[in-house]
Amino acid sequence: MNLLNLFNGQAKIFDVSSVKYKKPIDSQLVSKLIDYLQFSCKHLSKHGNLKTMVGIDGGINCLVAAKLLKQALGENMTAMILDFGTSYTNNLVEFCSKFGIQSFLLKRGVAYQTEVSAYNLHKPADVRYFYKRFINYHLSIQAEHIKAALIDTVDKSDRLLGSKPEGFYGHLVPFNYLYKSEVFDLAKFLNVPEQLIPTPIYQDIPYPSDALTYEKVDSVLYLLTEKQLTPEEISKTYNIDLYWLKRLKSQIDKTVLKTNPSQFII
Repeated sequence: MNLLNLFNGQAKIFDVSSVKYKKPIDSQLVSKLIDYLQFSCKHLSKHGNLKTMVGIDGGINCLVAAKLLKQALGENMTAMILDFGTSYTNNLVEFCSKFGIQSFLLKRGVAYQTEVSAYNLHKPADVRYFYKRFINYHLSIQAEHIKAALIDTVDKSDRLLGSKPEGFYGHLVPFNYLYKSEVFDLAKFLNVPEQLIPTPIYQDIPYPSDALTYEKVDSVLYLLTEKQLTPEEISKTYNIDLYWLKRLKSQIDKTVLKTNPSQFII
């Protein structure tokens, strides 16, 4: 099937460059995040969580979280590196070493491949969901074992788009109110090595003839949720395909019905 048939014919130009939605990514924002982490972890330590742990699998959010945790907590944090048997693990080890982050390897490559095969997963979305559940399960076990508070690295874009499965993902959610594109900017501000920062491309709900960036998707999320514009209004103003916008709005509506944790608002 021609992809354009799904979009009622000719694809429209996607231009949201005039939308100003980002918060300033500066030292003041970093200080607020650090204060939040320090205060929350001090409170959790009274309940037996003496350390704080973040899982690192190469995603941009977990790298930024690890860097912030190191600045906020020093030796009272640890990074659990998810080792799936690829050469990229060495880059993650080097990242932790460069910034003095205490880290441990959690080798789960064989177990992951065995379980993916057993469940006969083929669709990319199904594989992504299983991957996130798999990681969450093993991180939760490790955090409980070492009596550590677990950091949930989900951001506002992930949350609105429902890109993570249901379930417990952590005690603290520092990026709960940051868009994905803001996390990318935060990574650059914190000097996360550029070779570790992936290309910010969004493909979950593809747009015809256009590789979407999170800058574009986050702009539309802002218009739909914070500005409360309708898909019809956005389509007319920014020349975006209406059918695509309705699909995105439908995904958001499904997600907002779920209960979200009360978290730090920047």
